[in-house]
Amino acid sequence: MGKLKIGLVGFAALLAIGSCSIAPHLDRDVYTATVKEKQVKRYKDKDKYLIFTELVNGSKRVFENTDSLLEWKFNSSDIYGELEEGKTYSIKTYGWRIPVLSDYENIIGVEEVE
Repeated sequence: MGKLKIGLVGFAALLAIGSCSIAPHLDRDVYTATVKEKQVKRYKDKDKYLIFTELVNGSKRVFENTDSLLEWKFNSSDIYGELEEGKTYSIKTYGWRIPVLSDYENIIGVEEVE
């Protein structure tokens, strides 16, 4: 019976880890926002593009723009280069803002708004 319990605990742990990895991809939003600033943040030899914006309601929001295997997104550098400070965009995202983990919603698409 001991092996069965260990197997069940291991399965539950894998399920929890998998859920934590996939769940953010299920939460999607679209924002209309003006780009105020762009920065590249380097962490452990990886770059994270940060996009600082102001939403149409006046609130401030920071997004990240990183590649994502689950989203089949490999054009972060192209999106970063496309965004211009002072211009307004419709920004499609997934994920959550978790300040304690320095996690941001990830951009998966942008379209300039006239």
